[in-house]
Amino acid sequence: MSGADEAIHPDMAAVRARIDALDAALVVALAERQRCIEAAADIKGRIGWPARIPPRVDEVLARVAARANEKDLDPDLARSLWTAIIEWSIAYEERLMKDSSDRKGDPA
Repeated sequence: MSGADEAIHPDMAAVRARIDALDAALVVALAERQRCIEAAADIKGRIGWPARIPPRVDEVLARVAARANEKDLDPDLARSLWTAIIEWSIAYEERLMKDSSDRKGDPA
């Protein structure tokens, strides 16, 4: 079946609409999280902290797994998704911090 199938079952159309709305909400939440990562990179750069702080990573993953359990979401799925998000976030922080450091050292 294609996405353009006009004979879609009404129940399936409702489920798809809900999924689309959840996807939109996730994008908004992830964009807000990215803004927080940008703020964290700025603060960490100013106070000399590294982007990766292993105890914080462990704390976030444990909290996410516990929350997933509470919400009947597979904790392995949650850990896997958040591990990817965290690794991307750390790499992004490192780039931001390097760019900021490079600008400070630039005589221009």
